[in-house]
Amino acid sequence: MKYAKGQNSDNSSTEIPLLDNQNMPLVALFDTTKLNEVLKIAIQKTVEDTMNEMIPRIKQAVIDDIGYEPGREKERPAFTASLTTTQYFGGNGVVKFDKVWLNMGRAYDHETGLFTAPKMGLYSISTTVMSNHNSYLHCDLWKNNEKLVRAFGNDLSTGTLNVVMALKMNDTVYVKHTGGSAGKNLWRSRSTFSEYLITE
Repeated sequence: MKYAKGQNSDNSSTEIPLLDNQNMPLVALFDTTKLNEVLKIAIQKTVEDTMNEMIPRIKQAVIDDIGYEPGREKERPAFTASLTTTQYFGGNGVVKFDKVWLNMGRAYDHETGLFTAPKMGLYSISTTVMSNHNSYLHCDLWKNNEKLVRAFGNDLSTGTLNVVMALKMNDTVYVKHTGGSAGKNLWRSRSTFSEYLITE
């Protein structure tokens, strides 16, 4: 295929053969400068859109992994959790507050109901528990293997405990239903458990 003379050396244009008859080609000359610019803009926009979509996902994955937002490592450990289902106890059992509203430092484990102090300090601890209809309420606040204070009642009774406690690193605090009779706590956020590091 033969092309007309005078093709630009900077590749800003290209020759496209339209007809080749008896060695007399008819050539159309197209300017590709604008096409290259359009492609460049399109590629940049695609990359920017992709990154804008990925960055929030990456950030959330980091937060989920380490338990707090990057740059907020010095914030004090704190959590608040509540019950979303009725829990039945045939005797002793740790109350597992399953709905976690806040968990800075991931010190509270909703699967075990245990708060494990991530550092030594003075903590404010609070819990409110409510018994169901015709049920007994015997709930104690425990530190490691030591029973501290109790909330007692029956038939839609509410017990609230507020304490300030010095904890060492890896001390555990939890709410435990005790007593020989079966009991249950009411659901839908009527029973809560929270903790906050006041000072180190």
